[in-house]
Amino acid sequence: MKTLVTGGAGFIGSHLVEALLAAGHKVAVVDDLSTGRREFVSPAATFCRLDIRDRSFVEVVAQHKPEVVYHLAARISVAESTRDPRGDAAANIGGTLAVLAAAEKAGTEKLVNISTATVYAHGAELPWREDAPKGPLAAYAVAKLACEHYAHHYALFHRLATLTFRLSNVYGPRQNPLGEAGVIAIFLRQMLARERVEIHGDGQQVKDFVFVSDVVRGLIAAADREFPPASDCDGRAVNLGSGEAHTIVEVFQRLKELTGYAEEPVHTAPRPADQPRMALDSARAREWLGWSPQVRWEDGLAQTHEWFRRHEK
Repeated sequence: MKTLVTGGAGFIGSHLVEALLAAGHKVAVVDDLSTGRREFVSPAATFCRLDIRDRSFVEVVAQHKPEVVYHLAARISVAESTRDPRGDAAANIGGTLAVLAAAEKAGTEKLVNISTATVYAHGAELPWREDAPKGPLAAYAVAKLACEHYAHHYALFHRLATLTFRLSNVYGPRQNPLGEAGVIAIFLRQMLARERVEIHGDGQQVKDFVFVSDVVRGLIAAADREFPPASDCDGRAVNLGSGEAHTIVEVFQRLKELTGYAEEPVHTAPRPADQPRMALDSARAREWLGWSPQVRWEDGLAQTHEWFRRHEK
């Protein structure tokens, strides 16, 4: 199968590319390397350094004629989206529309769109199902929810089968430790460098952490199935999460044990766009894809620590 992965030099994207290649698929990667790293891309994949909003992106997709497009390219900084919502929308909404249009023009059969659990509303009963109330706070989440609706629109009116995965807090090797999206990666970098570790708020925020290889299994499994017809956006969405709840303080304590970090964290002001409680119901993924998370939290943390110990110095 011919596939194209936008954002394929990034954290999740590079793992997806490797898994697709291992399964025998042909893979083209498009990434502008604004946050991704070229060394993460397997030499067995065709690589093109390009912004998906560039006019030549249409030609690249047409040249490769992918049967399936995985759209992971995005600006993921919540803080940056708050400071610059127009720029965030231009990158994430504009980029998604460019990918949808290019895929349709190239005759692509399926497009897998990546979204986030932050589209759900605070206060909704946990764990969240796909039809739970929506209430994105950060501009990033607002844009991602809009992208879901555009993907649904293309499925209805443009003869392009689309599916959206809403991911919880993905973690694992290669995650960018310099941003804000991956608290596990941030803590590991700070602890291994013996820097001060900051926790926003009291650290009792509840998160749903899912290991990157589990997410990749779900993304690949979907490409082999006919996407379900749906009359609304939620019907074209699938949650991928562990369903387990861990606090930020728990994360800190476990990583402190793994790294031998001796200091206590410094608590700073909470971030206004943070969701205090998050956990996903992945029953749809289990029933439709036969998917369930395989990597235990403790094992995933140990694997992530080992990678950061060897690579992030």
